[in-house]
Amino acid sequence: MHKKILVKGYFKRNLGDDLFLKVLTERYPERQFEVIVDAENAGYYSTFNNLHVIKRNFIFKALNKLLSLFSIGGIYSVLLYRYFAVIEIGGSIFPQPMKEPFIEKERMFLSNRIDHYFVIGSNFGPYSSKKFLDEYKNFFREIDGTVFRDKKSFSLFKKLDNVRYSPDVVLGMGNYNLKVNNTTQTRYAVISAIDLGFKDISRNTAITNKKVDYEKKLLNVILDLIDHGYEILFVPFSKTQNDLGVSAELKERIERLRPTSKISILKEDNIEKKVTVIKNSSLIISTRYHAMILGWLYNINQLVFIYSSKTRNVINDLFPEQYCYDLENNSSLKFEINKMNTINSKDINEIKKKAEQQFYYFDQLLMELKNK
Repeated sequence: MHKKILVKGYFKRNLGDDLFLKVLTERYPERQFEVIVDAENAGYYSTFNNLHVIKRNFIFKALNKLLSLFSIGGIYSVLLYRYFAVIEIGGSIFPQPMKEPFIEKERMFLSNRIDHYFVIGSNFGPYSSKKFLDEYKNFFREIDGTVFRDKKSFSLFKKLDNVRYSPDVVLGMGNYNLKVNNTTQTRYAVISAIDLGFKDISRNTAITNKKVDYEKKLLNVILDLIDHGYEILFVPFSKTQNDLGVSAELKERIERLRPTSKISILKEDNIEKKVTVIKNSSLIISTRYHAMILGWLYNINQLVFIYSSKTRNVINDLFPEQYCYDLENNSSLKFEINKMNTINSKDINEIKKKAEQQFYYFDQLLMELKNK
């Protein structure tokens, strides 16, 4: 039996992370990947090509709890034989936890016992402790390779020989098999809204105080777009983090103010459908990081609401001219539709080529295995 590659990440039907997984599996169709996901999401991820899904159901959880009495690896202590490599792929997967240990026991267990370990597509932080940083310097030094998606994260570890920088994984997606088209004639704007009240370890805790202000400003922008003749389509990226709920609330408020406006919400959990409607849109109001990335990829003018340093850092790296509103630093927004912009086609084609280097270290391993 050929050993699989264990893929770890935030796989809870979040469009950005799901695109990571789709790019990975379609880049290597001859390889077999495996993920462990919550039972209610297993059917969704089982549709991915060359991806085997293990359900985190009651039996799994009970067994994991029992085995944790004997090994810090829990259920992984009996799954190790299945894998020759681990790929952690995701964005904000290294935030500093509230208390030690700073490096997850599971992460240490797997990196110490499986032959090859890679980190792809991430940023580092937020963090406040030098000890946290130093522990991860040691961790990254010991694994096969890490590729960050922003220069600020890379700068923290640039002295390590096995750490690199490359633009976001999804910026290389154009080379893969997403069945997108551009046939619609409707002029509509896609809205990527988030719930700033949702508490997440990867977010600045102070950003929750901006929820009311953010939704008010977003509402005014949408009203302006409607007054310019655009239909509105909300595209929630994450049900778990309440994108759908906040989209529905905004829709109700807009319909009271503009009763004749055409507003809808895309509720389907389908990657191709979501990417298609984004690609076919006329404009994007991006709050989700990967809404911005897709706007760049498909050359769609946009306004970006920055709620996290991950967005701010990538804008600084790739397109400082991006029309944006920084929720942490700005107090007022005078929206001007003609200022909406995106990366030009020539530059994005160069960036797409560089994004391929997210897989640099894993490609090296596969080349070595091929030549044996």
